[in-house]
Amino acid sequence: MLKEVGASGQISLGKKYAGQLFDMQIAADGAVTLTPVKVVPVAAAVKEELAVYKVSGATTPDPAATREWADANAAQIAQYNAWVTQREPYAQRVRRWREQGQSLPGQEGKP
Repeated sequence: MLKEVGASGQISLGKKYAGQLFDMQIAADGAVTLTPVKVVPVAAAVKEELAVYKVSGATTPDPAATREWADANAAQIAQYNAWVTQREPYAQRVRRWREQGQSLPGQEGKP
């Protein structure tokens, strides 16, 4: 069967082959061979086991050492907690600014 390659670089094999996949081999002499193939998804063909990762030498924190650290840094922890309670999440600030008809910081004068 003689087929002509169109200007777009395509050939039509006919409706009989519609939707099928082909492996295309191009030989050194320019001969093109199309072989129909069926593709099997990897997940269906191979059952892979999930990898299990372990951290060597990992230990659980010593509660006494944790308590010591917290006691030694109590002032800084209290200061941070006070700062956080005064902060409003950025999304809420944006919503409030928009409701008030204000420009966002850094966006003054922009539409």
